[in-house]
Amino acid sequence: MARRIFSIIGGLLAGGIVVYLIEMLSSFVYPLPAEIDTGDIESMNAFIAQLPVGAFLFILLAWALGSFAGGLVAGIIHPDQRIRFALVVGVILMLFGLINLLTIPHPLWFWIAGLAVYIPAAYAGGILSSIMDKS
Repeated sequence: MARRIFSIIGGLLAGGIVVYLIEMLSSFVYPLPAEIDTGDIESMNAFIAQLPVGAFLFILLAWALGSFAGGLVAGIIHPDQRIRFALVVGVILMLFGLINLLTIPHPLWFWIAGLAVYIPAAYAGGILSSIMDKS
């Protein structure tokens, strides 16, 4: 039982760290203007509406690689059911992504692409954990 919990927690921590690091990199490439008040929803919505596609692609990459890393770590920690726990981590991360999408306005294409990356990426991470174990 403890291994199950640790695999999910470890996967979520790994995924969260990867997402954070890539989103920090994105903030250097697409910085938030100094005059924007992050507490003002309307100014944030206006800023997001004018972001180039590249800014959204950074976030998409962060979500995909975070889910991949989470699935990989979950699979390493729980080798008996790698794919199952990798997918659990992917689903939980997808729920966090959905909360983000509901909270911050994004274009429709990003909703579709964003929600589509979590499960396959987590699955790929679980598969890689199996391949790593065999080598």
